[in-house]
Amino acid sequence: MAPQPKFGVRDSAPNKPLRPGTVSAGFPEWLNSRSPERCPPLVKGPEKYIIGTLIRLHVVFIAFRLLLNPFKTLRVLDALAHLRRQYFGGHQVKKLFKIDRRYYWDMHAPGWPSAAFVKYNEGEINRVSPFRKKTDYLNSMIFAITKKCPLRCEHCYEWEAINEKEKLSLNNLKMIVRKFQERGRGVAQIQLSGGEPLMRYKDIIEILKSATPGTDFWIVTSGYPLSLDKALRLKEAGLVGVCISLDHFIPAKHNAFRGFKHSFEWVVKAVGYAHEAKLAVILSLCATKEFVSEENLLNYARLAQKLGAAFVLIIEPRAVGRYAGKYVTLSQGQKQVLENFFLKMNYSPQYKDMPAVSYHGYHQRRVGCFGGGSRYIYVDTDGDMHFCPFCRHKFGNVLNGSIDDTVKAMEGSGCHSFELAKL
Repeated sequence: MAPQPKFGVRDSAPNKPLRPGTVSAGFPEWLNSRSPERCPPLVKGPEKYIIGTLIRLHVVFIAFRLLLNPFKTLRVLDALAHLRRQYFGGHQVKKLFKIDRRYYWDMHAPGWPSAAFVKYNEGEINRVSPFRKKTDYLNSMIFAITKKCPLRCEHCYEWEAINEKEKLSLNNLKMIVRKFQERGRGVAQIQLSGGEPLMRYKDIIEILKSATPGTDFWIVTSGYPLSLDKALRLKEAGLVGVCISLDHFIPAKHNAFRGFKHSFEWVVKAVGYAHEAKLAVILSLCATKEFVSEENLLNYARLAQKLGAAFVLIIEPRAVGRYAGKYVTLSQGQKQVLENFFLKMNYSPQYKDMPAVSYHGYHQRRVGCFGGGSRYIYVDTDGDMHFCPFCRHKFGNVLNGSIDDTVKAMEGSGCHSFELAKL
């Protein structure tokens, strides 16, 4: 048997106990017993207070440098604080994570300190008090770089394109990244997805090496076929983190969802290799109608804690791709279960040692959709631009069209049932 990755687990449950026997049911035996402990890289005590203060002061400095007016700076900072309150439902951020000399509090915001952090905040300030065109700043670009994938995922939104002939060469990939980086003030974060992006591992290395500073790069992956050597090389080339799909805490059920019997094993090993390479780790969950319950979510959170993930991303299933024509939309009651879980994990003292949870639906129902060129855009495996991975409407091609014209064409349109964000 190949050696397991060198990361530990945490055998203690959250402060609020779960029903006996539910958490470990179906877990790999080695995962339940392995030591030493590994838990999310949380920052606590005086360090958390000091770093939090320095981050806020840095935002004040960025605003004043751009606006050169103390009264305007105060108004802008107040507007940003109001937007944050809306985004988080009136709650204050409680969790801060330190990963390789950077601090993270939201998986969608670049870590501090970094050039991407500065660019991200410049963009938010520009929305409140424009000193450039509002569209000059793009927070994030999701870029599907390959059609290739060894899995047959139940929810795959790229199902029609999977394992078809590639249309984007390495030069095309580099050109698309360059066009987004050179447009306006660039882009703070680029998420490389697919298909399975690691099928083009060597091309990713070249993309990272050719990219200009100021953008954080992430890979959205199933964990296949990440090795320790690849993780270290990706980190050296400039990768910041990995978002690894994990759709059940029971291996057999995750494997069935992903259509491959070794998928859970890949996830576990990939998380370990990412930790050893000092990459940030997010676990992504497609919360299906069959999965959503308080017990399942708590079990999933405990596994995420054992694996040492900083964040858990919850995505609602959409009737696109392989789910097209199927009734997969969550009920209002199930959405409420997810919202309660989001609030409990992020703000309850009982779960202060658990990963933070990001749930798009919670934020979109309060402030609108940030896709459609508002704050992020999706580029598919042909180079076509869309609102997001789930809103499949082609607005133009990056290689032979204008990104600015495409973003303008997207203005005023929202994603699914959500309005476009007003700010």
